[in-house]
Amino acid sequence: MNVINCYQPEFTQHPAIDPSQIVDCHYQHETRRSLLLNEFAHCVAVILDPQAFTLHIDTRAPDAAAHVVSPRLQCLNQAAIDCVTLPELDEELRLYALGVMLSTASNIDDETEACEKIARMPGCLANHAINGELQRMYAELPSIDLLKNRLIRELGVMSFDWNRLPDNPRSQTLPMQISLLMLQDASSEAQMQQQLAQVWRERGAASLAGQPWVLTHYLVYRLYHDMFPGDNAAHSYLQLTCDFFQLKTLLSLWMIDGTELTPEDMAALIGLFEHWRISDAQMQERDCMHELFAGNDLLAAFSLIAR
Repeated sequence: MNVINCYQPEFTQHPAIDPSQIVDCHYQHETRRSLLLNEFAHCVAVILDPQAFTLHIDTRAPDAAAHVVSPRLQCLNQAAIDCVTLPELDEELRLYALGVMLSTASNIDDETEACEKIARMPGCLANHAINGELQRMYAELPSIDLLKNRLIRELGVMSFDWNRLPDNPRSQTLPMQISLLMLQDASSEAQMQQQLAQVWRERGAASLAGQPWVLTHYLVYRLYHDMFPGDNAAHSYLQLTCDFFQLKTLLSLWMIDGTELTPEDMAALIGLFEHWRISDAQMQERDCMHELFAGNDLLAAFSLIAR
């Protein structure tokens, strides 16, 4: 009988997880077991556990309704995961490496050649990081704040389920502060963007010091769960960077009044964001504004990770 690999990350076996909540993502060549990050317990299992992505591999018969994934997409997905887990880099640099890889891969037409070159790209980018070339390229990205300001303002219209926030005094004040974001003028937007960046520089790293893998796990989850980048690599990359930017903005807004950001707070805020992201409301309330960049999704994405 024909069998395929079934991948079960450690997070699917977390004691807090109800087995009935596990999602099976079926492809013709493999099955991936996963979770939706719309519950606090799921975020704890996926985001906070340093061993969450340790893979347990079993075999099973292929599912009759499995999605067909091309060899090129299979290679892109594995290379993407390798890019966002490059060692000794922060998440913005890893996202930049991912964008460089996707841009290079898009220029290769031959499928066999593409798979061979894509598989080598993360190693090449790792070498560029070791010799400092990747960092130099990243430092040359133009600083364009227009999309950042729009995405900060957009948080003000998102219909978050605030009941998902932890029992904390900050949970009472954050919703009002976020709702006021959409009322800012251009000067206030620029000031808020600078203030949020400062909060992240001064307090974000300290909050993550005990769990430096938290945001990396979020990125890996998105690539693993969604078989990133799908059929439109540039648009998927822009969507991912938009989500990452807004998630970091939420974390920074939590801290902006001096409130401590605990690991449990991070899990709750990620669950809050993901519950909105996979809801029907997201389709009506989200506007990536990539048209500001004349349809250049890659440039728009790079503007969000540039410093």
